[in-house]
Amino acid sequence: MLFPFVWTDVTGTRDMPWVGAGARARWLKRDVTKPTDIMNPRGPTIETRWGASASSGEPPWDTGDRAADYLEKVGLGKEWPMYPPVEGGTPHRAFPYRVTIVCIQPTIAILRFDLSAAIEDPIEFSFGAFPAALRDDSSDQRVSSGNLTNAVMFGTHLVGTGSLLWFSPEGNVAPTPLDFSNGRATISAKGATLKLELRGGEITVTR
Repeated sequence: MLFPFVWTDVTGTRDMPWVGAGARARWLKRDVTKPTDIMNPRGPTIETRWGASASSGEPPWDTGDRAADYLEKVGLGKEWPMYPPVEGGTPHRAFPYRVTIVCIQPTIAILRFDLSAAIEDPIEFSFGAFPAALRDDSSDQRVSSGNLTNAVMFGTHLVGTGSLLWFSPEGNVAPTPLDFSNGRATISAKGATLKLELRGGEITVTR
């Protein structure tokens, strides 16, 4: 239940990304419906932000779009063809990587090569997109993704099979291979440092 014009923490069981050098992000919503909007067929007007707080956060969809736009900027996205627009929609990039945001402020994301990501899933996510622990709640673990075919995911647990890279738009770090030669890896960008452990085909991201 949301109260008018009051930010409410609705994080629930979401596997949230880290925030900069701090703790986990929170998922926050507020109802900003005005009396004049009462007949709006789209229903209530809801604002959503993620971050350490509402005042310091931003809409999750903006973060996802920025990550996708950065892949275009550095040329990785442009290597893959575009699906033509359908029924007046926008074209989408047949991008064979799953994108998972593991940190915000700065944005840090991991790319995992997956040919099925280049095809829009018949359901919201294919079986192998998420580790087992997150599959039942996968609809809560996605944000917008610019012109990529599949949505950008987020969280601190992700499938660790296939070729893996990481990047950071704010840190100006283009996609860089992850080295798990000892089952562990470290990522640093713009003051944020993350520790990654690969075990049993799953990556866990910690501080």
